[in-house]
Amino acid sequence: MEWGSQPNFICWATLCVVFLCLATPSHGHIKGEGAVFHEERLLTYLQDGYVKEARPALRSDKAVDVSIKFSFVRIEDLIETTDTFAATMLMVQTWTDPRLRWNASEYGGLQEVRLAKDKLWTPDVVLYNVAVQGTPEARYEDMVTVTSDGGMIWVPMVTMYATCPMDFTRFPYDVQTCTLVFGSWAHTAKQLAVSFLSTKQSETDVDMSDMEDSSFAVHEHPQWAVVENSAKARITSKKYACCVDHFTLISVTCSLARKPQFYRHLTVGPAAVLGLLVPVLFLLPASTKEKTTYGLLLLVCLTMMMMILENAIPFSHGSLPHLASFYLGTMVLTCFSILLSVMIINLSSRGTRRKPLPAWIHTIFLGRMGLRRILCLGNYSPVDNVYSTALRSDDALLNDVTMDGDVTSTSSPTSSGGDQQLREIHRCVRFIMGKLAADDSYRNVDQDWEELGRVIDRCLFIIFFTFYIFTAVSLLV
Repeated sequence: MEWGSQPNFICWATLCVVFLCLATPSHGHIKGEGAVFHEERLLTYLQDGYVKEARPALRSDKAVDVSIKFSFVRIEDLIETTDTFAATMLMVQTWTDPRLRWNASEYGGLQEVRLAKDKLWTPDVVLYNVAVQGTPEARYEDMVTVTSDGGMIWVPMVTMYATCPMDFTRFPYDVQTCTLVFGSWAHTAKQLAVSFLSTKQSETDVDMSDMEDSSFAVHEHPQWAVVENSAKARITSKKYACCVDHFTLISVTCSLARKPQFYRHLTVGPAAVLGLLVPVLFLLPASTKEKTTYGLLLLVCLTMMMMILENAIPFSHGSLPHLASFYLGTMVLTCFSILLSVMIINLSSRGTRRKPLPAWIHTIFLGRMGLRRILCLGNYSPVDNVYSTALRSDDALLNDVTMDGDVTSTSSPTSSGGDQQLREIHRCVRFIMGKLAADDSYRNVDQDWEELGRVIDRCLFIIFFTFYIFTAVSLLV
């Protein structure tokens, strides 16, 4: 029985050995050769006992040197209603953490690894003048590159909303200057020393167009253009009343010029045309009653243009655009032109009331050396009244006939009847000619007043046109 069971025992032992060999994982090959194993072992070594809240400084009185570089990716927008500047930027930050050093030869020549940002100490450089529009939205910031000498490279892409007070005085040719203010929220200048990556000076240029100097080419905004394709970055120190030590501030200032092509055709062009139409009102004849209708039509057009301007820019700012001032000035001029036109129409109609023009007014405005000649309107003289001349000559003839009638009346009794009929006919003719002479006199009086209104219209046209040129050059150019 014992020898008979020996083969069974050997079989069972062999099966157990095979089972154990298959069930036990074999790490010998990975431990000796795999790069994954070296990185895993290195990450375990670096994170063992690492406290991310502690500053990476060898001494408590030594500041952590952080080098920073800004690169604009895109100018998102300038929001006029809330005075907000939005931009997407790359913030390249480098520093040294002595706790994260290793000998590359001990880890298969591994020179760098990437660690999660949440497990490491990172500079708390934040945007100070953040707008209520939204908090900075970070992208691609999860990983930090760590080199064997303890160097740290962190490149987050952040979309920021910053406050930017705007001035619309020169709209649509305005240039807005916006500043992004960065700084450490918890560390003073003695704890965190910030400098620029490319230079050790306190001021540098941030290029926004060149691919070689900038990490990304800035996408062109459809409405705003970056002035000189660069921004200015500056490091300053500021002391707050709450704290003893100073804090380091980093200011990135960029100027944005509005692209005026659209607004030039939408607001500036119509404004210039409507302003030019105001003095044209005085070129209409003084007796034309449609002058007031023309002026009211200009007021309606100006109201519509001001509504378009209100939709283009908000009127809730302290600065008033010159264009809005021009619209308001044009509206005031239009109101005055309507008022003056009504007065001139009333003045021109005084001739129908048969009131002759005063002599001194006639001399100043209608005389040979008066305003009419200065304004190149030519000489003016009333039409000769031929009927009055005929009446005067007829009176002389009548006197002659009367004298002759007195002589012949004694000689012929029958001739007195013919003379009587002749006198009646002559009296009727003189009445008709007198009526025609009076109508001509009234027509001349009416024409004098109309010519006076014409001269005044021409003077007002020159005054209003000069004022329009002055305001257009000062407010629209």
